[in-house]
Amino acid sequence: MKKYSIFCYLLIAIFYIVQVSVLGFTVYFLNENGYTALEVGVLLAVFGIIAANVQPLLGYIADTNEKVDFKSILTWRGFVTAALFIPLYLFDKNKIVIGVLFGIIFVLTSSMSPFVNASCFYYTNKGINVDFGKARGFGSFSFAIASYILGAFTKTHGSRVVSFNGIIFAIVFLAIVMALPRVDGASVENKVESKKVTSNKIDIIGFIKKYPSFFLMFLATVFAMCFQNADCGYLIQIIEDLGGDSSQLGTANAIAAMVEIPIMFTISRIIKKIKVKKLIAIACFMYVLRGFVFHIPTLKAIYFAQFLQMFSYAILIPVTVYLSNEEMQEEDKNRGQTFIGMAVTIGLILGSFVGGELISRGGTNLLETGCIVIALISFLFALLGNIVK
Repeated sequence: MKKYSIFCYLLIAIFYIVQVSVLGFTVYFLNENGYTALEVGVLLAVFGIIAANVQPLLGYIADTNEKVDFKSILTWRGFVTAALFIPLYLFDKNKIVIGVLFGIIFVLTSSMSPFVNASCFYYTNKGINVDFGKARGFGSFSFAIASYILGAFTKTHGSRVVSFNGIIFAIVFLAIVMALPRVDGASVENKVESKKVTSNKIDIIGFIKKYPSFFLMFLATVFAMCFQNADCGYLIQIIEDLGGDSSQLGTANAIAAMVEIPIMFTISRIIKKIKVKKLIAIACFMYVLRGFVFHIPTLKAIYFAQFLQMFSYAILIPVTVYLSNEEMQEEDKNRGQTFIGMAVTIGLILGSFVGGELISRGGTNLLETGCIVIALISFLFALLGNIVK
């Protein structure tokens, strides 16, 4: 049993080290290769839309084709990602090539995320218990360590360290995926049941009318993730305005990732004591607080705002997974999970574009003011979601 858990822990830990190159240093890397803040926002928004459409398509293929599962999808995507990181490293400072390659890698890794998570549930469905919370905790831990180290190395060796990190750990990730053991005796009954649930169709308007409280939480999540990607995504711009550099960016990212770990390990216990909708409202309120703290022009304030990730992002992301189970009838739960996935993706796309637009028009001061407004809207929707039945 331990063998399967170790494989999953390693898989998720290494995946998040790859994500450091793709998400943790996105704006820094693209800025260093000639992109303005607005151009970064447009680039990520375009490729984010592509990723949002690719992800459900892959899910559909995996659900309808018995020969395709999470491992086969991760294998070929891991191979392509590792292969693309090589020219990303070699074509340093070639703006167009860098933008296209980085965008494709962004799509690949973004759409891989649910299949990486599915590795834990694959073994659980076979009767082998793998704790997803612990696995995700290891992911946060590896992201934190990699962010700190990468921040230190970029200060002395420049942005190419980001793509070099991607090459090494994408290859390691691919090796772990290929080594993942399959378990014989797939539960056909579970597959059939899953397809029955997935095949249940309901129009979007009807879905909103049926679950108005859930829809309000959906909107709260969209705006919270918009804040997350606008403020934290453009963190390098804020830090540079305060006299810092990529080294401080690595430290800030490391703090945010480290404080997630206790929440990831204990979220199942927390949910037993506090209702999911209340936890979402708490997380959204903490985004408001983070917005005001980010507005304080000191590096210490930035680090404290990142510490508050423990009570915002670290709560919101795992808790929303439980929302559809708590709010919906059995036949609608898969659709609910799809909506939550859409909320996160839409928020990330909006955050990329809005963040770049605000910085280009009024610098980081306007960005911080705009993010406070975004967080307040998120909190308002979360409050309404707790009132509406």
